[in-house]
Amino acid sequence: MSVRRLIPGSLTIVTVFLILLTPVAGLLPAARAAAAVTVESTPVPGVTDETGMPVRGPMAATADNPTVPTSDAEKQLVAKYLPVIYVREQESPCAAPPEGGEGYRPLPVELVLGNEAVQLKDGAQGDTVLASGVTAPQLATYGPSTYLDFPGDPRNPGCTFMTDERRWTAEHNLQNTTYARVVYDAEHHRLALQYWFFWYFNEWNNLHEADWEMIQIMWDDVSGVDQALTTEPSATGFSQHSAGELALWTDPKLEFDDGPGGTHLKIFSGAGSHASFYAQRTFLQWGENNSGFGCDTTFAPSVRVPVVASIVEEPIDPNGQFAWLLYPGRWGERAPSVFNGVHGPGYNSRWIDPWRKLDRWNSSNIVVPEPGTIGVTATQAFCNLSRSGSQLLIQAKLHPWIVTPVIAVVVAVFALAYRRARRIFRRAIAYYRRFWRLFMGIGLMALPIGVVFNVIQTLVINVGPLRFMDNWMGDTAGARLSSVLAVGSIQQLAMLAIIGPAIVQAIADLHHGKTVSVRSAYAHALRRWKPLVVAGAIAILLAGIPLLTVIGLPVTVWLAIRWQFFGQVLIFDRDCNGPDALTRSARLVKGRWWRAMLGSLIFDLLATTPGVIIGFGLLTVGRTAVGFANGVSSVLYVVLMPLSVIALTILFLDWRGDPLQVDPEPLPLPGPAEDGIAAPAPA
Repeated sequence: MSVRRLIPGSLTIVTVFLILLTPVAGLLPAARAAAAVTVESTPVPGVTDETGMPVRGPMAATADNPTVPTSDAEKQLVAKYLPVIYVREQESPCAAPPEGGEGYRPLPVELVLGNEAVQLKDGAQGDTVLASGVTAPQLATYGPSTYLDFPGDPRNPGCTFMTDERRWTAEHNLQNTTYARVVYDAEHHRLALQYWFFWYFNEWNNLHEADWEMIQIMWDDVSGVDQALTTEPSATGFSQHSAGELALWTDPKLEFDDGPGGTHLKIFSGAGSHASFYAQRTFLQWGENNSGFGCDTTFAPSVRVPVVASIVEEPIDPNGQFAWLLYPGRWGERAPSVFNGVHGPGYNSRWIDPWRKLDRWNSSNIVVPEPGTIGVTATQAFCNLSRSGSQLLIQAKLHPWIVTPVIAVVVAVFALAYRRARRIFRRAIAYYRRFWRLFMGIGLMALPIGVVFNVIQTLVINVGPLRFMDNWMGDTAGARLSSVLAVGSIQQLAMLAIIGPAIVQAIADLHHGKTVSVRSAYAHALRRWKPLVVAGAIAILLAGIPLLTVIGLPVTVWLAIRWQFFGQVLIFDRDCNGPDALTRSARLVKGRWWRAMLGSLIFDLLATTPGVIIGFGLLTVGRTAVGFANGVSSVLYVVLMPLSVIALTILFLDWRGDPLQVDPEPLPLPGPAEDGIAAPAPA
């Protein structure tokens, strides 16, 4: 693939389809390119590259094929384009990424080689310890079943890996380092300049010891290193997990440490994952072999990390300082699936042929927007669920005899709850269909509420008191996250406090044979604002107090479910005050707490999940713009949110012995009234 043919922009469905075909269509051209830039070597049995394909290792130097010393031109080229890494500032010495910032640095392999605390083990012999403190030449003599085992538990890293790295770095006076190499393809007149980075630990969703990342700068139509020194590069490639991102050298998304028109690229490293990015954002990513997916974060504040270059000389001298490149085993503890240690650069397809798999790299990434949409967006759900799912997978790998039965019980409980709740939810759908214009009109109030709170969020966080709070707390990621969550939580409460009572009021009026409009529903509900505020304040205060203790969450959940019907009580019983509404709700739930909790949960999930799923599908399969996908999620949230309130109100009336009459067939659509969208009373 010629890097000059790179087209920036988002991938469409057609492009994704074509990319799926390229591994087959490009096998022969890729093989020819590889032959032009690599020296023939014997495939290593049982060793695959980062995509799971069999791989040939780097060629070792011999008497007939000795190591070629680095030329002055190569040294100049490496120095001219030496990149600078930017990592997220760490909030405290042991703060975990991504929210806590980055605690690791790109270091030389001497951090672990010659280190007596690092053991070499053989997985084929029951993880027998073969040696410790091995040097680079010694490491090159061991086979593919072996691995380097670092101190600490990768699945429960704590601060062990960060502390060890810092101590050894200080003891041996190690500098932040990149391993550079120049590869020239004489057949196709192209050149690649690669910079490889060794990270001691990968603290992302797929936790594992050791991590190798890289970027490369590419030239088309050059006769060699000398011409590359005086010619502007054609494109760049930043590795990201098992794939990467490409950009033309003229692409405005490139940032340079030495300013516009410079040559020293800025690399924004993903906190914990160390994937390389062109910008300071949050990106949706998939890990190795499409596993360990989640959100990569490169947001400021950042720390500038300059590196020194160690230029690799090839073929590799088995007795030299780069002999570790010949090691076919794994760097890091042997573990299942994506938690396994990684192979070194020499057994990575990007090392063997820098151009072969570029057709699998993207020209852009899915960017997670800052909070600003309504409801649960596809990207927010993806980031949260991917992290939770990753942690669940880790626990399942560690304690399958405990986690598997627990998951089975949870699934069974949800299935039982769904079976019991689906009749009520079907009635809610039928009721919604019957008066869809009315309830959709009420739900649309979420749009101006969302706009107002987005403006408030911008002003309060960037200008007002929360900006002062952020500065007082050191402008940390945790402070900003707390500010965003505070405003977002108030927004959700405002939606429920304003829209929820109006929906219940509309149901109550229809239930009592009255004609209802959007305006009348809000007007009648507003008359009960005082007891609603009093009951809500009491519930939030008393249910929130237990959260001040470690074990208080169950108490908070218990109280929240007991009092969840206070809004329905206040709307249907006009003579009731706030405290009485809480009491009556608790009395109604008594003996039915589990049914109330599971029913409420199922109603919320059934009403909000479609928006998340469709939005996520637009992001991942359709590759639509993030704003459009989240916009679709927000619209679906507005449309479907009333369903949850209707279902909960139907449950409330059933338990009161005054069931809501729902016609299974939708009536003719209601027409407009003078004061808004109106619905006729049920016959």
